[in-house]
Amino acid sequence: MAKPIITLIGLGTTGASMGLGLQRAEGNFELVGHDKRPEIAQQARKLGAVQRVEWNLFRACEGAELIVMAVPLAEIEELLKLLSDELKPGTLILALTNLLQPAIDLAARYVPAGAHFVVGHPVVAGVGVPPTPRADRFEKCVFALAAGLKTEPSAVQLAADFVERVGATPLFVDAQEHDGIIAGVEQLPQVLALALMRAGAASGGWREARRLAGTSFAAATDMGDNGPALVAALRANKQNVLLKLRELRQELADWQALLEAEPLPDQPDALAQAVNATVEARLTWEGQTILKNWEEAPTTPSATAEGSGFLRQMFLGNFMGKRTDKRTEKR
Repeated sequence: MAKPIITLIGLGTTGASMGLGLQRAEGNFELVGHDKRPEIAQQARKLGAVQRVEWNLFRACEGAELIVMAVPLAEIEELLKLLSDELKPGTLILALTNLLQPAIDLAARYVPAGAHFVVGHPVVAGVGVPPTPRADRFEKCVFALAAGLKTEPSAVQLAADFVERVGATPLFVDAQEHDGIIAGVEQLPQVLALALMRAGAASGGWREARRLAGTSFAAATDMGDNGPALVAALRANKQNVLLKLRELRQELADWQALLEAEPLPDQPDALAQAVNATVEARLTWEGQTILKNWEEAPTTPSATAEGSGFLRQMFLGNFMGKRTDKRTEKR
């Protein structure tokens, strides 16, 4: 009997780490990888992130029961177009992107009846996590999951079991609410990075300033190196990003007022109070991120599957079964 096939499309840090995480425990499955960049695919194979590599997309997905797309949002539409006529009934596509609703909208257009689509956002904090493929990259990480209204509960369950298999914690979210939050915690920092970099590079003193720009400037202007993907993501979540920019404009005005005001004798220093409170908030968040301990956040129900997990579903005859649990019944 042939082994079930899992295909990873996109073998960068996220995809390769997914492959390594899946194989931390023994599993009776074949892990196939594909990346449009041959050198990245070859590197992932050498790392052991996949068991074999296919240069042809259709060969990579042939017979796959689970296809994981670890690519930018801008590339998901093209992949879904190409694969729409090739997906066999029961195939689950799990797309990994930081914007959920645009991916769900694409799936509604291109994923054929009988196939399933779930979108996930693995939240890997940059604090204390090297940006390299690691088997434990997603250990105890929050992994947001969402699906369209027509997605079967069994598909959502399988996606959750996959998340647990790589060591992460599934968190079922409303896609639109998630994207509104992401506008503030991911995309707004990117816009700020773009603004700082453009302002710096366009200034008359940049010729000398660039020699003095150190780690603070580097951290503040880190917007990634994929311009087209950044543009596509900003446009896909445009209204949420615009809202956060309006809020930021007011926040900057408040800081300007704090800096302009001179502290009065025997009166609290408003600027110092604001700075100290903000530094403390940042340190608290950093500590929670490193420890993966979110005591201040609302608790969520256990993501443990009832009676079986990812391996049992895929490899003991219950793949894409019709069972539901208390999490998926709410959808």
